Amino acid sequence: MVLYGARLGGVAQCRGIPVRHPIRYSWRKVSRTVVRVTYEEQVASPENSVEQQHRDGKIMYGYMKKATKGGVIVEMVGDDNGGGGDEGSLEGFLPWQEAPISINKKVKKHETMKELMPLGLQREFTVYEDEDGAYAAAEVDGDVVVSAKTIDQDMMWRRMEQINEHCTYEKENFSVVVNGVNRGGLTAYVAGYPVFVPISQLKRRDDGKMWDVPALQTAYMKKRIRITILEVNPEQRRVVCSEAKALENDIIRQLEVGHVIQGKIRKIEKFGAFVGIEGTRASALLHISNISKEHVDHPADILSQGEYIKAVIIGMNEDYTNISLSTSVLEKERGDMVNDKELVFSTADEMASSFREEVLNQ
Repeated sequence: MVLYGARLGGVAQCRGIPVRHPIRYSWRKVSRTVVRVTYEEQVASPENSVEQQHRDGKIMYGYMKKATKGGVIVEMVGDDNGGGGDEGSLEGFLPWQEAPISINKKVKKHETMKELMPLGLQREFTVYEDEDGAYAAAEVDGDVVVSAKTIDQDMMWRRMEQINEHCTYEKENFSVVVNGVNRGGLTAYVAGYPVFVPISQLKRRDDGKMWDVPALQTAYMKKRIRITILEVNPEQRRVVCSEAKALENDIIRQLEVGHVIQGKIRKIEKFGAFVGIEGTRASALLHISNISKEHVDHPADILSQGEYIKAVIIGMNEDYTNISLSTSVLEKERGDMVNDKELVFSTADEMASSFREEVLNQ
């Protein structure tokens, strides 16, 4: 999977997650659908001309031309005839408030603007009219007002959605530095985007007490922690993360076919038992046919809800779902699970080793 990406003033890549920088691309909005238009298509087709883009309120391509007191004059690319157009065919004003986003918090503001908005820089912009006169006092020479910030915000959100897919299906974690603490939890940035970690998603305190603000300040403020994305809310563009889920991911990513797991039986059905994998909220299925090599009428004849058992993983999906277990492959003699299941659990590692060798030799 390839993530949406942009320079964004030097956006840091998430460790282990690839990021593409789509330079020379423009994002054009049609209703709620985002359509990608190449620079060459924009200047070669009359329907993608600068004036047409402006009239339709779409996203345009241009370059930084001249710095002013209140922002930068941007030369827009293309014309109604489908060519490159003459210089000055349409100019946009980019206020400082609409500058590209920078996640480099160590750079001073005036230095950041020079870095993010150098003259000659080519990129995409959102065009809109200054209907409320918010920038009228800036004595703008440009024909329209443009924004780079909105483009970067949309792109950062798409990156968060794709990072969320990695966290959900590949159980990825990443490290962040906590930059804020409140009664509800922690705040941090992921690739420049603000995220929230609720208290309910933090690991338990060593002393067993509930988290409060002073304890959070001591344990987390300015500290680096590992988290994963728990939820993304497209409507509010809010990202909720979890430290507890990240710890669970570390365990789940170690699971492989042939490995022995220990867990608690959470539920028993006539077709098998659901086993909660220790240290996680994930469950695996021990099917009735995999309990013993001897015939079993009902799982409840052998197992009890709340009982801790050992079993070997015999199958699972690539995204660590639909995990299937077996205790029958751990039997030294046919029917050991029926006659002496504690013996089976005590020799589980030894028998699992033999099972893994058989699988590798197939």
